[in-house]
Amino acid sequence: MIPYTTEPRADTRVTNVTLGIWLFLASEVMLFGALFSSYALLRVAAPSWPVGREVLSLPLGAANTVVLLLMTAAAWRARRAVAQGAVKWLAASSVLALVFLGIKGFEYWEEIGRGLVPRASTFLAMYFTLTGLHAVHVVGGLAANLWAAAGARKLSDAMTHGRVRALGLYWAFVDVVWLVIFVLFYLT
Repeated sequence: MIPYTTEPRADTRVTNVTLGIWLFLASEVMLFGALFSSYALLRVAAPSWPVGREVLSLPLGAANTVVLLLMTAAAWRARRAVAQGAVKWLAASSVLALVFLGIKGFEYWEEIGRGLVPRASTFLAMYFTLTGLHAVHVVGGLAANLWAAAGARKLSDAMTHGRVRALGLYWAFVDVVWLVIFVLFYLT
């Protein structure tokens, strides 16, 4: 069993948590990179491609962008707080994650009601694949927020700080992915 340490390792000069989150994010870059590459190839090969803002709800997409950026800002504020202050910021981040998922759920409901389903077009298939996978990552981040907040009451400040720091990096990655999705599907 690998011990949980809060001190940087001599060989890497980073903590195990930092190394772990960067390795995890590298795998996520490969996953989303493959999907964005597929999007590019499908779009270039398509004889026509819809203008996203004419098909999708730009106001809902923009609202979700703002909510997601605020959510990540709260997660980053948690990084600067001591353990119990971090819990409050993680709670704020978690509430905003739920708002994001609620807006996305409402948007899906409206789109499906208008017949905009994955089988209707390659554009919609890619849209639902990328936004759905992104939503799964928001759910995962929400679970991680709750896990870190619950642990803050039981663990040392150093361990909590490591977890919260990793969460800040994770949420920043989720933001970057969403911003690419927003530009590709809502603005072009």
